[in-house]
Amino acid sequence: MTHEHTPLSSRDALVGAAGLAMFATLPGVSQAAAQTSFVPSFEDPVDAMRAHVKLVGTLGAGEVISFYRINLYADLHDGNFIPMYTMNNLLIDKWETKANNVHQMIKYEAGYYSAFDSYEPLSIFTNPATKETLPIQNFRLGPVPRGYSPERFVVMGFHPNPLPLEVIGDRVYLATQSIESRPSFTDPTQTTYTNSFMTYSATLADMQDEQLPSAPVHAQLQNKTHWQHWMKMGDQPGGTVARGFGGKVASLDALPPGVLENFEKLVPQILDTTNWKRFVSESTVVE
Repeated sequence: MTHEHTPLSSRDALVGAAGLAMFATLPGVSQAAAQTSFVPSFEDPVDAMRAHVKLVGTLGAGEVISFYRINLYADLHDGNFIPMYTMNNLLIDKWETKANNVHQMIKYEAGYYSAFDSYEPLSIFTNPATKETLPIQNFRLGPVPRGYSPERFVVMGFHPNPLPLEVIGDRVYLATQSIESRPSFTDPTQTTYTNSFMTYSATLADMQDEQLPSAPVHAQLQNKTHWQHWMKMGDQPGGTVARGFGGKVASLDALPPGVLENFEKLVPQILDTTNWKRFVSESTVVE
């Protein structure tokens, strides 16, 4: 992985820290402003990997809970996108630290659909091409293992290729992209295309805080993918387009009002990952 920032030596870091303290005492200069004057380097593979893990998860061990609101649109390859519904997306990631700067994670993910830009759960879906109404299949994915080391990332399923870390203003940004194709799970004669993009950002101060193993983040996502099998779109050209936003939450109790109760009713498996053993995905056919 190549990164474009100028590396800092140990001496540079010490001189920078002294200058930072002096600069912060000048009239009208805040500590936050001083902090951004000394940009860290992510050229070292270990530093880059640790920053990546701190953004997406934790350098420690334990659970990291994230929540996203994802608005989904139909792209019929004819005219504008059509707003369909919103997914309320809950992720529970279980992290472990290993020797030699290796971090491992098991991901569990679920989502229930609500009216577009609303929290009101939906039980039926209206096909945007045929106007047929169908039962909605709420979303589950996992368990999905991932491994992070300075040499490589090992990911089951999508492969979110990280772009170089960037520092803009007082925030650190990590962008990833998954541009992939593979045989369809439900019809191996067909090819499934995925174009998925994520951006995480955290404050520079949090990223430089060595006592903080997991940085609070702002995250955004966009993707373009195939129709889900339960939508029964047949040979309709196009697919779904998603745009979402969210971040880590301190606990399940920190979810927006009513969300935890809806997961308890609609996708309770995400709240009992201990007993979630069998792999399922959005392509798993529910009998």
